[in-house]
Amino acid sequence: MVKQHRMKVFFIMLFCFFLLVGVAGCKARDASGGETKDGKVKLTIWLWPGMGIEDQIKQYAKENNIDVDIQISEFNDVHNNLTTALAAGSGAPDISAVEVKGIDKMKANPEHFHNLYDLGAKELKGDYLEWKWKQAETIDGKYLLGLPTDIGPQAMAYRVDVFEQAGLPTDREEVSKLIQTWDDYIKVGEQIKAKTGKALIDSPNALYSVIEGQSGEKYYDQKGNIIVKENKNIKRAYDYAMKIIDKGLATKVDQWSSEWGTGMTKGDFATLLAPAWMMTFMKENAPDAAGKWDLAQIPEGSGNQGGSFLTIPKQSKHPEEAFKLIKWLLSPEQQLVTFKESGNFPSTPGIYENEDFQSVTSDYFNGAPTAKIYGEAAKRVKPVLEGPKSIQIEQIIGDAIKRVRDGKSTPEKSWNTAMKQLDRELSR
Repeated sequence: MVKQHRMKVFFIMLFCFFLLVGVAGCKARDASGGETKDGKVKLTIWLWPGMGIEDQIKQYAKENNIDVDIQISEFNDVHNNLTTALAAGSGAPDISAVEVKGIDKMKANPEHFHNLYDLGAKELKGDYLEWKWKQAETIDGKYLLGLPTDIGPQAMAYRVDVFEQAGLPTDREEVSKLIQTWDDYIKVGEQIKAKTGKALIDSPNALYSVIEGQSGEKYYDQKGNIIVKENKNIKRAYDYAMKIIDKGLATKVDQWSSEWGTGMTKGDFATLLAPAWMMTFMKENAPDAAGKWDLAQIPEGSGNQGGSFLTIPKQSKHPEEAFKLIKWLLSPEQQLVTFKESGNFPSTPGIYENEDFQSVTSDYFNGAPTAKIYGEAAKRVKPVLEGPKSIQIEQIIGDAIKRVRDGKSTPEKSWNTAMKQLDRELSR
């Protein structure tokens, strides 16, 4: 009996302990947003590395007497954690960054977010690129999930020293004239390979990602129908990636890996197809390569890769304060500041002709007029409609390219495998 009594006491104490831990945990979670002890508004903000807006957020907080808790996580983690928190009904921040493909996925449940039109966003619409604004709007136009941050117009970063060693021109305008088509690009790659032994590009997947978005349509048509098999440009992009692999013009290094940064520093590959936001990653991953890279236009027009939005989940206790912050942070004036400091390209076209904007250059890119180069690229972008399963589709085709790169499949077999996988996945 004594033993049973002791066991009961033990389990009661254990229950109380876990109860106290649970209460403490709830308090800790409450403290991540809401208000501080002195009554100041506290906003929790989820971002990923390279967004380049942390200092401006802190500046706003100081000037407006609020507290901010900026939490930086890896790109995929931000989206996965947000999806989990929204589904659970708790744990979401006051403000969360969401990438362009992710925002389309979130449109399936717009009620998980505050409608920014209800908070006064309509008056800001004219400040932004129309196609970028529409990416965060529901099809009926009644709901706006986020305000646009940056866009990702494409340029071609190239190693001046490698081009010189290969007997190629190094002046950025001459390089743009030399490489006007993707066939020109491959010919240059063959010369670089023959003369220096270096690869043309870091990744065949990167080439695919640019070409697939140059036709104005990608995985979805304007009615929301999936057109992967019907869109000939998707197969064309895949075929060019296969040519790059077949001719040995790409490395086998995955982007964002430590080896990628090392290759960028050493000049293991001669070009990098770089959306504007990648300038920040290049500087961070290969600081010792400063001055060795330059910028030229990419072949056959332009393209846009990435770009994001700041959203206000419905769980936020302070949506008005959150909206005031993002309204200020993503204004044309502040987007110009972000571009100057981090290279993230503005989604506010009114500043493209601004003298302060046009005069921006980069010592890292051999003094290149980065604003002018990316501004010209942005004007040539053909807006592409993303869809709710764009991330899934891109992953499947990306894996198909990697199978061939790694010698695990042939181009035709890997493509057919990908199409069968798409049929299975998209029919669920």
